[in-house]
Amino acid sequence: MRRFRRPAVTVSKRRVILFRLFLVFCAVFAVFSVLDNRLRPVITTMAQYQCRVVSVLAMNEAVMEELNEVQDIEQALVEVDKAPDGTVSAIEINSVEVNRLKTRLTDAVANRLLSVPKQDVRIPLGTLLGWQIMAGRGPDIPLQVVPASFVQSTIVDTLETAGINQTQHRIFIRFTVEMSAILPGYSTSVTVENEVCIAQTLIVGKVPQFYASGS
Repeated sequence: MRRFRRPAVTVSKRRVILFRLFLVFCAVFAVFSVLDNRLRPVITTMAQYQCRVVSVLAMNEAVMEELNEVQDIEQALVEVDKAPDGTVSAIEINSVEVNRLKTRLTDAVANRLLSVPKQDVRIPLGTLLGWQIMAGRGPDIPLQVVPASFVQSTIVDTLETAGINQTQHRIFIRFTVEMSAILPGYSTSVTVENEVCIAQTLIVGKVPQFYASGS
């Protein structure tokens, strides 16, 4: 009685199967690479925009809350000396009070930014894929931006012409915030600057001498 054997899978057939699986893997990898190249710039731009909006809003709110609690802030920061004819002869800037206020506002901004929650960002699929004809259309793809920040501040004073024979002196605190947006598979950073005027003096006539006290 003859025995029948099942035809064994030859080595060549196995190689064909493995080669086809390899081609499928390469095709899937290529598709994901193309999608990633399309999606990354859009996601990065949206995340950076969201960071700018959040940081500026947080800075303004924190600064306004602190300034509302300070009484007679300009008188504490700047003392104006006038000549007998009423013109400004000298302006004295209280460096100690200016730096104290800068520290207070910087701490307030940093604390406010630390309390910023995750930001939900929804991007239409057409915009996400970069198709001009479908921009702003299609279902929204939800993403979450986790902001992280670092705050620095500097004092800036300016003299600007405010009219005929008039000069405006202002003292600003310039906040520089380094914001990082952390997304699943993505990470981007943006630098945001914002200036807040803490004192201003209108000078009529020639520009007087400036000097600092308490430094």
